[in-house]
Amino acid sequence: MELTQESFDLLLSWLHPDPDEAGRIYVKIRAGLVRNFARQGVPVPEELADITLDRVAQKLPEIIDNWEGQPERYFYRVAFWVLREYWARTIITEELNPDEPIPTPDPDQSKEIRSYCFNECMARLAASQRDLIEEYYFGEKGTRIRRRKKLAARLKIEMSALRVKALRIRKCLKKCTRESIAKMEQRDFWNNQ
Repeated sequence: MELTQESFDLLLSWLHPDPDEAGRIYVKIRAGLVRNFARQGVPVPEELADITLDRVAQKLPEIIDNWEGQPERYFYRVAFWVLREYWARTIITEELNPDEPIPTPDPDQSKEIRSYCFNECMARLAASQRDLIEEYYFGEKGTRIRRRKKLAARLKIEMSALRVKALRIRKCLKKCTRESIAKMEQRDFWNNQ
């Protein structure tokens, strides 16, 4: 939805009767939304804050007469759902990317080379990323699910956000490992010439 001047004016009047004070409240809410989205690791926090503001403005005619309490609470509740939608779209995009070729293992690659390259790439990760990915994939299936729930609670994020973080780290590890293997194969090629 495009925010029209009329819906924006209605939004400001809902925030405060004084236009100047309403403008200050609006800026404060938007800045808070941007901070919260950024804290969740979203690469486009301003965009999600604007989507949240647009959705509130769109829904405002339906709720304005019955709303009690501070309007800010409504903004943050809408932001929660905007973030969930964003993570859901991101997971689908990352996992089901049709442009990315499906890697097929090279039968000539030895397990030792793959293992060495993987360990080298794990060592390059930041400690927090390495700990997250190790804890995320460690253990048997039932244990792993419980550990993931505890990990999400400890990091104060939703399970979907944890999945996205792990997916991004795994994607970086795959890329690093592939590049490392390619470099080793290239070295072997030149050494055998």
